[in-house]
Amino acid sequence: MILQPKDTTVAYRCPVCGVTVLSVVGALALSGDMIKLKCTCGCSELVMQKADEGKLRLTVPCIFCPAPHQYLVSRKLLLTRELFTFPCAYAGIDILFVGSKGAVLKAIELSDNELHTMIDDTELSGVHDANEGDNLYGDEHIRDMILFVLGDLAEENHIHCDCPDGEGDFLVDQTRDSVRISCKKCGCFKDISCAGTSLDSQALFDCTHLYLQKEEN
Repeated sequence: MILQPKDTTVAYRCPVCGVTVLSVVGALALSGDMIKLKCTCGCSELVMQKADEGKLRLTVPCIFCPAPHQYLVSRKLLLTRELFTFPCAYAGIDILFVGSKGAVLKAIELSDNELHTMIDDTELSGVHDANEGDNLYGDEHIRDMILFVLGDLAEENHIHCDCPDGEGDFLVDQTRDSVRISCKKCGCFKDISCAGTSLDSQALFDCTHLYLQKEEN
């Protein structure tokens, strides 16, 4: 008996021509350094890039926002779940679908129905154009990724504070410009800027452990 590697279907909506771009990506391909899924119109592409500790960094075009969203997710999770969807934080609509082909096609159909009850194609184009140059939504993409990375680090017990034996109780607060993660027990915290040029956010994306500190007097 020959075992076939599990095939994972990946799909996103092109923000330029509106077509759903869908491709089957084998498990072996997902172990590579980078995969690019391009729309036939040539105006958008989804990038799946290998990150540290078995994770993938996904850069996903968005039909609502002028800049792509970025997510960090476990490669193993993508290969073992029947369906995994990623939403636009601004609109609350799924923009990326990963899983078995049947589950992905069904999820796209349901999402399309939801989208068309909210807005028609002409209005959708207007929303995307109106967001061009709006820095707030540009910051939201960085915020998305910060929250995903913090969630992964917390799940793996890789956030450290002054509490003994990893017993910190962490809280995330968001402002317009930054995300703060703090420990409710010892008071240690870290502020991370959501600005696209922030060294804080880039350092977070590249780290495997996050160390919180108390405020200096």
